[in-house]
Amino acid sequence: MEILAPAGNRAALERADAAGADAVYLGYSAFSARAGAGNFDREQLEEAIRYAHLRHMRVYVTVNTLVKDAEVKAVTEVLRLMRDLHADGVLVQDLGVLRIARSLFPDLPLHASTQMAIHCRTGVRWCGKQGIRRVVLARECPLAEIRRCREETPGIEVFVHGAQCVAVSGLCLFSSMVGERSGNRGRCAQPCRTEYVYRGVPGAWLSPRDLCLRDELPALSEAGVESLKIEGRLKRPEYVATVTECYRRAMDSLAAGRFLPAEAEEKEALLQIFNRGGFMKGYAFGAEDAAVIEPGTVSHQGVMLAKVAGMEGPLCRVLLQRTLRDGDGLAIRGGKRTAELVYAGPERKAGETALLRLRPGDRAERGDAVFRLTDAEQMRRADHLPGRRVPVSMRLRAMAGEPLTLTMSDGTHAVTRTGETVQQARTRAAEAAELERNLRKTGDTVFTVREMQTETKDAFVPVSALNALRRETLEALAEKRIGSFVPDTEREGLFPEEHLPAGRAPDTAEVRTEPQAEAVRAAGLRLIWHPEDYREAALRPLLARMKQGEWLRLPDVCEEETLLKLHALVTEYRDRLGGVLLGTCGQLGLEWPVPFGASESIPVMNRQTASLLFEEGCAFVTASPELTGAELKTLTAGGAPIVVTLYGRTRLMLLHHCPARTALGLRSGHRNCDLCDRGAKEALKGTALEDRRGHRFPLLRERLPEGCLVQLLNALPTDNLDRQAACRGLQFTTESGEETEQVIRAFLQKQKTAGETTTGHWRRPVE
Repeated sequence: MEILAPAGNRAALERADAAGADAVYLGYSAFSARAGAGNFDREQLEEAIRYAHLRHMRVYVTVNTLVKDAEVKAVTEVLRLMRDLHADGVLVQDLGVLRIARSLFPDLPLHASTQMAIHCRTGVRWCGKQGIRRVVLARECPLAEIRRCREETPGIEVFVHGAQCVAVSGLCLFSSMVGERSGNRGRCAQPCRTEYVYRGVPGAWLSPRDLCLRDELPALSEAGVESLKIEGRLKRPEYVATVTECYRRAMDSLAAGRFLPAEAEEKEALLQIFNRGGFMKGYAFGAEDAAVIEPGTVSHQGVMLAKVAGMEGPLCRVLLQRTLRDGDGLAIRGGKRTAELVYAGPERKAGETALLRLRPGDRAERGDAVFRLTDAEQMRRADHLPGRRVPVSMRLRAMAGEPLTLTMSDGTHAVTRTGETVQQARTRAAEAAELERNLRKTGDTVFTVREMQTETKDAFVPVSALNALRRETLEALAEKRIGSFVPDTEREGLFPEEHLPAGRAPDTAEVRTEPQAEAVRAAGLRLIWHPEDYREAALRPLLARMKQGEWLRLPDVCEEETLLKLHALVTEYRDRLGGVLLGTCGQLGLEWPVPFGASESIPVMNRQTASLLFEEGCAFVTASPELTGAELKTLTAGGAPIVVTLYGRTRLMLLHHCPARTALGLRSGHRNCDLCDRGAKEALKGTALEDRRGHRFPLLRERLPEGCLVQLLNALPTDNLDRQAACRGLQFTTESGEETEQVIRAFLQKQKTAGETTTGHWRRPVE
């Protein structure tokens, strides 16, 4: 398995190398899903790829944002740059970028970003048919699903350590809708990492603990995982070094057949470098609800260091549980009070007392806990890990009357360079030991001399000549190593033409309840059911009472077994169903017996994406809710069947944990939970998250056989009913039958509704 480390900047790249990463992933200065990372411009990226390839580290570049039509030319040039600079892989989310890359640069290795939300074997199979070589699975995949995915052609990559997005990746619109900073375009403002009120209790109800699968590597290896991904392009280089070194050590022990779980010191090192309320095992290993979310914090918690024993004026006297060193960053926490400081003083051992000087205005009380946020010694060690070295053997021939000849080999590649003719020694001939001492001076190159052979007789060899030959040969070997690690991506095809069918789609309306459905039927709109419950016992009666020609929306995330059961039900009711609305591009991996369309969860932001989906057989697609009215006009030019949603509470997040169960402290039993089924007072129904400004974001469950997903809806409905669009869509979620009728009347009259609403992004472009 590959250890894949983050490299938000050059320093992090070098620390990943020093810690033993097999590969790094990094972002170019445009179209990267972590725009806040340092990222690399053209020159820096070229240098980074050469640096990595010299050390035989692979480099994967993220071009994994959604792209507007006005940006298609620019992203094409970025793809060309990735080809020219010999990136080992390019991560993509946008299906239009995928279409361009596979057509124009057929040899460019493409990876499906986790933003593509591929969560089951069917999706991996579809990715393989699209020419994708590796799939970064959605983080919600259980281990059994990961095992099934390995049966397909693309390799599998999974996250093993670091921060987790609380929403299903690629399906989050929270940052976009509340502040124009789109997570799908690398600008996420992380509204999840803030406090909300749930059932009257404030807490970070959307803030997950960090993931740590260090001790689960044997299971991941058995499951067929190809690459172990460490999150952290926004983290400091010392974090990259510490975490990568830990997983390198674990991976090496596994490869040697003597894998051991992390010892206490190693666990503490991982917690020390960064943790949010401890670690979790992730969805792959059964973390659920309260085991996922830590409502008490959104930031690094550090490691418990001491307790406050008392105050002496501005000084705080603490009793140490661990060693305290000069330069340690500390936080003293008591109640809602936090005082942060950097310790300056002599080293103190566990069991001793130390005096801490608080900043003016800060205070502490006896019994407060002292946490170490930054371990100065850990930082120094991480910062001074030596970079990897490449051992080489050298063979020098220095014979009078012959050219000075030096051969170098790294065990795989060998180069030979010759210098000027060696002169006869007039006084003292060069000795082998003397020549070898000079040749071993490889300086700040990556090479170190492992073995040396020297053949010399009656030779006078100037030091300058020997140095020049050594330098030239080292450079030649470096170029040969770099060249041997470069993928062959020179072929270039044609830029793909747009293929958008003419004709409009009927006006559509998604519903969840029977009163909503009755209002939609009366208006003669295409009705699409988005059920609350996808279990067969609930779904079969719904299918039986649906009117002829009505559509069924599929869930955006589900296990393979659930998807196949849904497929069987659709097949059984194919004569009644008008079609199905797909929740993810991965569902294109099945042959559907009825017409199908693409929901807004398969984001269409450009005409290349629409073209791919129509080529895959979609009857219609849905425009991204992140487009402005002007951008929608460009997208829909020519009258293709592209639905523009004019009304509805935009889903901000699709959650894999249940806030109701989290508030109850439940860590297991998610699959068999019946709180909502039996109408328990603690159930999710009717609840919302409330932000600090009093906005309430409704929570709706989506029940699957494997447990519930939870939709977090916008506080206000988006209302653009007075706007023009050839193919119009409505989405009903929390509306009553009467409210649905009012919306439909406004829709038919092309007028806004009377209530408080938002226009979404119609006039507010996202970054």
